[in-house]
Amino acid sequence: MNEVATDTPIHGPSCLLQGEPGAGKTFALATLVAAGLELFVIVTEPNGVDSLLDGLKHYKLPVDHVHWHYIPLATAPWKSLREMATKINTMGFEDLGKLKAGVEKSKYKQFFELLDTLANFKCDRTGEEYGAVDEWGITSPDGAWPRAVAIDSLSGINIMAWNMTVGLKPTAHQGEWGTAMNAEERLIEKLTSDIKVPFVLTAHIERETDEIIGGTKVMTSMLGRKLAPKIPRLFSEVILATQNGREHNWATISSTAIVKTRSLARSDKLAPDFAPIITKWHERIAQSKKNA
Repeated sequence: MNEVATDTPIHGPSCLLQGEPGAGKTFALATLVAAGLELFVIVTEPNGVDSLLDGLKHYKLPVDHVHWHYIPLATAPWKSLREMATKINTMGFEDLGKLKAGVEKSKYKQFFELLDTLANFKCDRTGEEYGAVDEWGITSPDGAWPRAVAIDSLSGINIMAWNMTVGLKPTAHQGEWGTAMNAEERLIEKLTSDIKVPFVLTAHIERETDEIIGGTKVMTSMLGRKLAPKIPRLFSEVILATQNGREHNWATISSTAIVKTRSLARSDKLAPDFAPIITKWHERIAQSKKNA
């Protein structure tokens, strides 16, 4: 494992890349490698590794500087699904909501595996362990490439947090919703605050009511509508990935979606490329050292 030193207070950018399925979010992660970074990806999507490898092939990049750990979502055995169906068939909605404990939730450990992987990243490809992602600095004394961390995607975290809270319980009361949302929010706060290297979280989108200014907005798909508007403030970049035929674009301006940028141009037709963000980060590091 490479020992990595923290040598600057200028943390890497934290990017929320959101969009509909097929908008090229996972594919675009390969551009982090093209930008000179060693990429570590926690994959929660069933075909996420395939898309990542396709991106590397498209940009003609070797796999040597890419590491991933796949956390498959838990599926229930037929017997458990039948027991859940029996409860739905024999109990009313109010009685289902009053069930005191989650159904078989002790079997849903994916959220714990996510935390363990962040605390000590183990690569599925090489079997090598790299330690806690929040302890990585932006340079490595042995000359290794600077690192970047990505989680693909938030939708998987939604399911993990929900299953951890209620298991196979058919419905949930307000307190259980709040518990799952709180676990997810605390995790994202940790990721965006403590990771020093560039961090990317991919996410799907949905239209939600904006309870502050009214109307509806395209927001990050999360547990509960109250959490989605709070998350963008934690990221330096909130990008909307779009698809028009075979063309993939990024948008940092939108009349319908929540977006923001500190490093990219303000446009709705940007190339899907992290390189400008990484370049701007390097410029800030150089500026901080010059002024020190």
